[in-house]
Amino acid sequence: MKTIQYQKYDEVAPLRIAEEPEVLYVARKTVDMFPVERFQALSAKLPFTQLEWAEILHVSDRTLHRYLKEDKAFEGLYAEHLYQLENMADLGLEIFGDAKAFEQWLRTPREVLGETQDFSTLRSFWGVKLICNELGRMEHGVYI
Repeated sequence: MKTIQYQKYDEVAPLRIAEEPEVLYVARKTVDMFPVERFQALSAKLPFTQLEWAEILHVSDRTLHRYLKEDKAFEGLYAEHLYQLENMADLGLEIFGDAKAFEQWLRTPREVLGETQDFSTLRSFWGVKLICNELGRMEHGVYI
């Protein structure tokens, strides 16, 4: 009987793939923190008042003011919510082309698939997702 000779690991050309731990660390590093500078850029895209931002993030106005004053990065659920809002803002600005028109659209109550969406929809992860879904439908011409 003939024996099969396999190449040893050292002899095989290394594969060009990212190893799992590297991918996990890189992904976690960007999601865990949302720097104040990035928040200020997002505030320029979505010109809400500081009180409205505090309401969206479920923090007090004083707490938000302290974050901004101390240049403290947003962490955890706040960071995740802000990343979702940032993605939504980019999509909305791409579709509307103007921050003022997009803001006006966000503030206008509308009925979408049997649910009322208005400015308060931005307060939850699910609400931001619903708005992104609606923007996606508008982008593809399937506005309901």
